Amino acid sequence: MGVKGVLMAGGKGTRLRPITYAIPKPLVPIAGLPCIEYSLRSFHDAKIDDVIITTGYKFESLINGIIKQERKGNQKVLFSVEREPAGTAGSVKIIENFLDDTFVVGSGDVLADFDINEALKVHKKSGKIATIILTEVEDPTQFGIVEISDGLVKRFLEKPSRDEIFSNKVNSGIYILEPEVLKHVPEGVPYDFGKELFPKLLKEGVEINTYSGNGTWLDTGRPRELILANQLIVSKYGREINQNCINGKIIMKEEPIGKNFSVEGSSYIGENIKIGDKTVVKNSTLYDNVTLYDDVVIEDSIIFDGCVIGNGSRITRSVVMKNTIIGEKCIVSSSALSSNLNLQNGSRIYDVSLSSENTNGYD
Repeated sequence: MGVKGVLMAGGKGTRLRPITYAIPKPLVPIAGLPCIEYSLRSFHDAKIDDVIITTGYKFESLINGIIKQERKGNQKVLFSVEREPAGTAGSVKIIENFLDDTFVVGSGDVLADFDINEALKVHKKSGKIATIILTEVEDPTQFGIVEISDGLVKRFLEKPSRDEIFSNKVNSGIYILEPEVLKHVPEGVPYDFGKELFPKLLKEGVEINTYSGNGTWLDTGRPRELILANQLIVSKYGREINQNCINGKIIMKEEPIGKNFSVEGSSYIGENIKIGDKTVVKNSTLYDNVTLYDDVVIEDSIIFDGCVIGNGSRITRSVVMKNTIIGEKCIVSSSALSSNLNLQNGSRIYDVSLSSENTNGYD
């Protein structure tokens, strides 16, 4: 007995393509850790050490990627593989027999670095069978917004238009539930928490509690949000460094090789990074074995393992996947490039997603 955790990780991450052609969205790294790992660690911090992950798309890669990660304390992870997409609530219904006490449901493909402890206390005190953890966003049109009265849900609206917005508080996709909630979920059909189950409970007069989340939350559905997620985590966990070529809030696995370069802002630096003369890295993530030649600018971007960026090239607001080679004096702006590309000197890439024939080069 005791609180258990469920992380839903079965989605395809279509908005994050071409990145998710090579890797399941929950495994896409954020400041060196898979996205799902932040949820697993927040569960561990709340003493939730029995976790089951529901998955479907690229499940073998997902399972292997999670197994490779070192678990904190006594945390144990099991997996439930869906043969067909079951929806968020449907995927949890499948594992109903595992859930014999209060349980916490989260989304493995959302950056959720929340304090779950306090939310659990509020849920228990409320005596309700469901608590939705809310977060505030600037643009609620992409989420399910929630109207609250005396701490209880009054109504929902999924992905409102600008004219329909009545709140900037949105459903974070993290729920604290009692097992009896699953009696309201039909078996064998796709079923969703936000679109179907919670509105059904309200119609039936079941009160749903709310809690305003405390921590970092971001839907990393698009490349620009993935970049922001890296910056947020580095700002939260990085170390302030002001020395020689490196100035800012930094997570650094190993000092870069080179001189007369500049690393600034909220940046992540991996191992065996080579940086050329007069090259600037600002608010960006460089994973292992990246080589930047002279006069390169990397700003608000993510450069994955093994990439090479030629003299005078400029990468801004972009994600470049593993082992891609970018020639000299290229410009890549607001774009996502898949693994194993080779851009010729002088290439110009703006606002596009480029895929190579081989998009399975992440592992």
